[in-house]
Amino acid sequence: MPRREVDEWFFQVGSELHRITDELSGGRPRVATGRAWEPRIDLIEESTRFLLKAEIAGVRGEEIQLLYVPERHSLLLRGNREEEDYSDGTRTGIHQLEIFYGEFQREVRLPDVSIDATQIRAQYRNGFLLVMIPKLERIVVTRTVTIKNT
Repeated sequence: MPRREVDEWFFQVGSELHRITDELSGGRPRVATGRAWEPRIDLIEESTRFLLKAEIAGVRGEEIQLLYVPERHSLLLRGNREEEDYSDGTRTGIHQLEIFYGEFQREVRLPDVSIDATQIRAQYRNGFLLVMIPKLERIVVTRTVTIKNT
């Protein structure tokens, strides 16, 4: 087992089982349904921000859209991965297809913590979209209240 803690490993296995169950419960292969594919993501909480990592290798940067949806307190990631033909024209069959192409979309609900949507930043490198979502600092207000005797 890798160095991940046991609870992280169980969470990852549970997420993968949920994804497989969703795919199998559709009755038809996902490709045949015409729905967009969903990239895999990690959502990590740090002391001052959330970090969203999306696995979208092969997508050109200009094909990526990222929107904050305040009504649902979520991020909507969508775009398109175009298939490139690397064959030399002599292909006689296909034995395995696991990479999804075409439009993708994934909505990620954020935890119930106030964020600063105006400061969300993203960068795309090595096939991963990294989205930094800063938390709003909690301001603690204290004041003295005078109690009157009546």
